[in-house]
Amino acid sequence: MKNKVLDYLKEKNDFVSGQNMSCDLGVSRTAVWKCVKQLQRSGYHIEAISRRGYRLAGQPDKLLPDLVQAQLKTKSFGKKIVYLESTDSTMNDAARLAMQGASEGTVVCAEAQTQGRGRRGRNWVSEKDQGIYFSLILRPRIPLSQASALTLVFATAICRSIREATNLEATIKWPNDILIQKKKVAGILTELSAETDHIHYVVVGVGLNTEGKIPLSLPQATSLAQHVDQKISRVQLFQQILQQAEEYYELFQKQGFAPIAQQWREFSATLKQPVRLSEAQRTVEGIAVDIDEQGALLIREKNGNVVRQVSGDILHLR
Repeated sequence: MKNKVLDYLKEKNDFVSGQNMSCDLGVSRTAVWKCVKQLQRSGYHIEAISRRGYRLAGQPDKLLPDLVQAQLKTKSFGKKIVYLESTDSTMNDAARLAMQGASEGTVVCAEAQTQGRGRRGRNWVSEKDQGIYFSLILRPRIPLSQASALTLVFATAICRSIREATNLEATIKWPNDILIQKKKVAGILTELSAETDHIHYVVVGVGLNTEGKIPLSLPQATSLAQHVDQKISRVQLFQQILQQAEEYYELFQKQGFAPIAQQWREFSATLKQPVRLSEAQRTVEGIAVDIDEQGALLIREKNGNVVRQVSGDILHLR
């Protein structure tokens, strides 16, 4: 009922009496009043004036499904959105839904996370209304060996979306970080359930800092708001990310990683840089020279050997 009241106010785009609303919608005036109060608590600016009625004067910049889906031009990404004011981790929520059979393209998004996760069990700070925090369920029709490239596919899509929305020179730090002026503005986490020859599902989680409040304990982090003058619409940027991500994902499934890899290289902050990569008990140091068709990083050591790394913690030495 709440959505019907909202759609009605959008359509009228002017003051409308509670009596007319109740008649047109076939509900009591009390029901209309309760719906208006619910919408106001959600952040909608609805004017209520005696003898004139109600008017929708403004919408919140929240990742509410009806706002995100209103102008969303995708086939499946975001067509079903599970919206939460707060949760422990959208990754956990999305994984549960995936195990229950949720369709590809289902999105879980939250205004805040209490236990947001990054790679290798690290925390992702997810303050309320300060970013775009979401997880996306995929059911890719690809060999398991190609799944590692999905992180780079989504990094490319998100980096391009940020560039187009803000004109900022966002770059990608292999494998999953988006940087602005060498500081981290977004991270991507990819988890999957699979057997040897079959992927059951993949969950791609994204945390993107849009607003200005970055804790002092995170000196290497930044937000979009710290680099642009104008207000960034989280809803519009979220729509753009979903649209761009779906386009890249479809291309990846049809033609593999090669068509996307070249743009990844153009956006890369890692290639041609001296790096140190640590994984388990092993450390590799050298020049990051390229990525391969599965998204692995190729590092040329001082002795000329080229080492292929599929994961690890990487440090830019310059």
